[in-house]
Amino acid sequence: MFDPRDPYERYYWHYESRRPLSIAQIIALDSVDAQTVALVWLLLERGASLTVAGPTDPQPGVGKTTTLNALLQFLPEGTGLAYMSGMYEDFSFTRLPDLDPSTTYALCNEVSDHLPIYMWGRIARRYLMLPKQGFHIATSVHADTIDDVITMYHRDLRLGVEDVRRLGIIVNIGLTGRVYPPRRRWFSVYFVQAHADPACPNNIVPLPLSLWNKFDDTFEHTDQSMLDELANWANLSCQDFDAALKLRTDSLLELSQGSGVDMHEMYGAISEMRTREKQP
Repeated sequence: MFDPRDPYERYYWHYESRRPLSIAQIIALDSVDAQTVALVWLLLERGASLTVAGPTDPQPGVGKTTTLNALLQFLPEGTGLAYMSGMYEDFSFTRLPDLDPSTTYALCNEVSDHLPIYMWGRIARRYLMLPKQGFHIATSVHADTIDDVITMYHRDLRLGVEDVRRLGIIVNIGLTGRVYPPRRRWFSVYFVQAHADPACPNNIVPLPLSLWNKFDDTFEHTDQSMLDELANWANLSCQDFDAALKLRTDSLLELSQGSGVDMHEMYGAISEMRTREKQP
């Protein structure tokens, strides 16, 4: 059975990439900008679940695993990771008496029917419903657009509307251009609206946080009204949310200078910033 403590097994089960990159290095490569990542950072710190989606046309090296691992550094302090065992998963960890769901992220290498080490069908559905029990999830999928991700979750895997609304951040990444080496970009970042619209209670509403503009290779960001809605979800005042977002944006701009700091340095920078924020 899968042992996540073994680096070889984590690689064999597709939980680690051949060439890990920090989020600062990913920004330095222009795959995404600092403001987009800062917003994802802030939402992950407040307990948002995460899906990283890549192309349905299988392309090696698109970066789903690399991106997912880089973003895991932003999980709240004290978070525990529960590694899933694909179609062999029995979810016994949910019955541990001393496990706190609110501080636990269930990590799945991929939701798809490609390999037994991934999750699909009733196993995937049970996994994706873990947030209903208070857990958080982080996973990757093959999907080209936000609509494809929602369709997979809601129709193919038959998740209820309320379950989809608990799934938080959805990042779609891919390759662009016809030159070598290929350029990787975060095509879109969405946050699934957590509450129902009284006028359309059965609608699933993904809120656009960042969209890549292919014409000038830039990232277009959400407006203040949507940031205020996210602040409400995060139980922060609008002023505190905006200040925290700016602090993280400025930090990422500094950390991504040149080729960007590595994973170890990134971890240290995150820890240092959190310590500073706690000081009166």
